[in-house]
Amino acid sequence: MTGIRLADSADSADSADSADSADSADMGSWGRGTSRRAIARPIGVSPRRNALGAGFGFAGNRWPPTDLDETDWSIADLATKYPDRAWSPYYRSLVVLAEFVKVTEWDKIALDPVPSDVTTIECELKELVDLVEYRPGILAEAVAQRHNIEIYFQGLLMYDGRSHPHTCDLVEIAQRIGQFQAMFYKDKFKRARPSQLHPALLPPIEVPGHASYPSGHATGAYLVARCLQEVMPAAARKAIRLKALPIAAQPKQADKPDTDTTPLLRLAQRIARNREVLGLHYKSDTEAGKQLAERTFQLMMKCRSVDDIKEKATKEWKVGPRKHAAGTA
Repeated sequence: MTGIRLADSADSADSADSADSADSADMGSWGRGTSRRAIARPIGVSPRRNALGAGFGFAGNRWPPTDLDETDWSIADLATKYPDRAWSPYYRSLVVLAEFVKVTEWDKIALDPVPSDVTTIECELKELVDLVEYRPGILAEAVAQRHNIEIYFQGLLMYDGRSHPHTCDLVEIAQRIGQFQAMFYKDKFKRARPSQLHPALLPPIEVPGHASYPSGHATGAYLVARCLQEVMPAAARKAIRLKALPIAAQPKQADKPDTDTTPLLRLAQRIARNREVLGLHYKSDTEAGKQLAERTFQLMMKCRSVDDIKEKATKEWKVGPRKHAAGTA
């Protein structure tokens, strides 16, 4: 049976307030499930048209209608399976997460050790203090990215649950697996948050209730970017070179960014960096999140479900050759 895709949270402006609580509740510090809208269908007692004509009043009519033969209502023989496209992206991502855990060695990833020498920690904390002055410029953006990083990727090349449903599924899966991975390794390393060590940071939002290393936003953003690079057209994954800075403004060799990047990776970098500006993560948290995302991506590609959704998502971005109007070049 062919099912239709139900409305996603991206389908309406008011969905953030009306989304079903089971689908769209805060799923941690950075993942918010893309969900179908909550719909209420109150059914009362409606006046049934009186077949005897005027003057005889109206009978109360419930649902199912009491004046009809219920045997004519059943079409159960048509619905042999739950429609594939009726799955909400969030619940589908949980199904794929179960497959990910089953078929990969997700808990064997070796991340760089947490910096432990006092000098390195002090340098990282000093950098975070220096970043405080940039908070007014990014605060609204960073707050919007607390639970909805996917909407920034949707804006990179316009898409949503109606235009690219399988792409949205892939993004939701990446976020769910990334969140799972980040929480596992956070518990493993148990690194203190920067504001626990340096009160001058005073984060402008509440510090999430879990450890610092690796950064969950960095893990999720880079993992989403890597997945989208597999399916999106060249405009989003084309390598772009960074402008050379004047000699005096160039960072130290150890701090130099990659000379090549892509729009998707640059967006992921921005999302992760914003968490540092808020005073929530050290630079090394971000680097570990990026590292975890890349290795988790390689494991994701071993999942049959991910490969199937990736193939469908890729087709959503395929467009035929442009047809030029008559008389034009």
